[in-house]
Amino acid sequence: MKFKHYTVYDDDDFFEKYIQKRNQGNSPNETVEQPIIDALVGKVDGLKIMDLGCGDGKYGVQLLDRGAKHYFGIEGSIKMARLAKEHLSGHNGAIRNEDIEQTEFLKSEYDIVISRLVLHYIEDLEILLNRIRESLKDDGEFIFSIEHPIITSCYDSYHMKVKRGNWIVDNYFDIGERINKWIGKHVVKYHRTLENYWQLIRNSGFKVIEIRESKPLKNNFKNLEEYERRKRVPLFLMFKLKKEASILKPNYLDSQF
Repeated sequence: MKFKHYTVYDDDDFFEKYIQKRNQGNSPNETVEQPIIDALVGKVDGLKIMDLGCGDGKYGVQLLDRGAKHYFGIEGSIKMARLAKEHLSGHNGAIRNEDIEQTEFLKSEYDIVISRLVLHYIEDLEILLNRIRESLKDDGEFIFSIEHPIITSCYDSYHMKVKRGNWIVDNYFDIGERINKWIGKHVVKYHRTLENYWQLIRNSGFKVIEIRESKPLKNNFKNLEEYERRKRVPLFLMFKLKKEASILKPNYLDSQF
């Protein structure tokens, strides 16, 4: 059986093992990806934030604790959304249990939209990027992380029974569906090259502010060997995009002389 993005989290066996794995607190999500996302997001005081594929909602709690005005998370998984609502209880945040590809976004509503390690599950990304842009205020920012295209190109290395120090890159320029056997389940992801991501972003009208390739920082690791290992292969790719304010051209026919 193949699982499409969030549906795998509603499998009881997968969900239990995934939560156990994440609660260990030493995954690359915590040591590599989140520190860079935090830096790209920057100050959030008084800002309204939407999080697409918000997972367990813990990041929303952190953003609100850092001063965000309001947090709105959208999560497709029933189990994850339930967990997110528990974590957000008592905070100025809301969770909606819906597919981010189907949810109606409010237009010109958010200062920042975030999506962490979700967009590589989306088949038609250009449509979603356009909708995200419309949801942002002028000069609003979209910050997202994905599995690095080196990773999504081929998952053969993932199944090695040793700690991986390198990665097999294959079929890199063949954009499309990949199957990753993850925590015992066959999960559908979509591989895109860096060039393809750039084209989609350009076509959606965003301006690229920054690109990061998940270079690890030594201070985020307790284990020096693990730090050295994580320097060998880029696990994630991050973008910070901006919706620039529309510039209205003057209508010289209406000018008064």
